[in-house]
Amino acid sequence: MSKTLLLIILFIGCQSKGNSQDAIFKIAKHYYRSEPFEKEFSQFLHHLINDPLLSNKTIHKKTDSTLFFLEGTYLDHRPFFFRGEKSRVILAEKEQSVLIDSINYLQTIYVYQLIGYAPRGAEGVKDVEAEFEKFSRRYKNAFPRNQYREIKRDNERSGQVRDYAGEALNFFPLTIAWASSQSNQENIFAITIRFMVDNNRAHLPKAFYGF
Repeated sequence: MSKTLLLIILFIGCQSKGNSQDAIFKIAKHYYRSEPFEKEFSQFLHHLINDPLLSNKTIHKKTDSTLFFLEGTYLDHRPFFFRGEKSRVILAEKEQSVLIDSINYLQTIYVYQLIGYAPRGAEGVKDVEAEFEKFSRRYKNAFPRNQYREIKRDNERSGQVRDYAGEALNFFPLTIAWASSQSNQENIFAITIRFMVDNNRAHLPKAFYGF
């Protein structure tokens, strides 16, 4: 994974309610070929792993000492406004220590990321910037809270990040970002959704305190 991609593996999220939750479900259904919320998690995972359009797969199954990780490439799934060269999907399980009432709990979340690759060069930068702005305008009213920051290289902007959450939440279940590598050789737009799994169903994490 390139340094550009590492910049956009971001924070843990919390539960959104109402419009925020519905928006995340719609985003997952619209952009991702395998949607985690409408079916049992095992069915979703089977669909994702066996997707005939997913190539160059790397899969590390969960063991006593390692967490689940999947990465693969789509050449024919590019659900963005720009003319993408390819898309990459990542599903990674992470453990997070949570402090509640002075007690540490170890929680497991899934980070589900879709990355679209625009053409190289200045036009590709414009493409991913425009995708970021279009997404922001479309969904800004569905999320009462959002957090914005810039990625900089040599004191110049080389990307933007926006995290989204519902009301009264400490962390963010949805993140979008664009980033451009040195000399604009790699221009990407990424959507990241974070969720938990209980009783074989994916859901947005409950509100945590004390991270």
